[in-house]
Amino acid sequence: MATLLEDRWLRDRDIFQSKAEQKGIDVIVRNANRDSEIQYAQVQELLGLDIDVLVIAPNDAEKEVRCVKLAKDQGVPVIVYDRLIRNSGADVYIAFDNIMVGRLMGEYLIEHAGNGGYLLVNGPKSDNNCPMIREGYMEVLEPYITSGDIWIVDETWIEGWVRENAYSYVKERIDSYRDNLTAVICGNDSLAWGVTDAFGENRIGGVEVVGMDADISACQRIVAGRQGLTVYKPIQDLVSETLAACEKLALGQPLDTVSTLYDGQTEIPYIAIEVYPVTQDTIKDTVIADGFHLEEDIYN
Repeated sequence: MATLLEDRWLRDRDIFQSKAEQKGIDVIVRNANRDSEIQYAQVQELLGLDIDVLVIAPNDAEKEVRCVKLAKDQGVPVIVYDRLIRNSGADVYIAFDNIMVGRLMGEYLIEHAGNGGYLLVNGPKSDNNCPMIREGYMEVLEPYITSGDIWIVDETWIEGWVRENAYSYVKERIDSYRDNLTAVICGNDSLAWGVTDAFGENRIGGVEVVGMDADISACQRIVAGRQGLTVYKPIQDLVSETLAACEKLALGQPLDTVSTLYDGQTEIPYIAIEVYPVTQDTIKDTVIADGFHLEEDIYN
């Protein structure tokens, strides 16, 4: 794993270990703490333990290609988990539909924010999910940008998904945003947290903010009216598909995939997991109904 700093990744680890135990699969987890050198060393360590399958959530979309190469050179199949490793030729990429994540963000804002200035606070370029999310929301926004109804006030990429950096970025520019900002698209809920904190401290209201991951803090902001939308990504589904692929790859069996995705070098098998919009209107039918969060924790 690349990180355990966000609530979302802690859930991935815990659900993965729980479901694997139910299937009788042994799992060894390593956390790279957002450091590619550490992640490479951890892959070397794991391969030395004679693992059957390597599942990697990469820290960097390009640097971790060496991790895939190392594993494949030793005959160990590789599942790239939720973050693409470019030019890697991995055995399979299993991830949430990131382009749809972006589309859901864009569609929500067209309906609820409408025309005006949009601020784009993306995650890091080193995470391949971020350009894919951007592709999705720009697909929706582009006609309105072309017509002049929507304009991009500013755009940034926050390395490491650091909430404090999103906060500082907005706070330093708050005066220029104050009178011409309609909406903010954030790469995830942690960045949205930083943005909404900066707005709150400077008494800026009426700006629609969207994020992703359905973190508990984001769900609380949604019911409080401080964030309009988050995108729920059912980790249970992602883990189930990944474990099923682990079992088949470990036995040398073919995967039941019908889709492929170009990783920059080759078409690799791709399993896309469905995502869902979470708003004040849908929160009970999504994250609460799914048991992802307890109602009392959200409305506390």
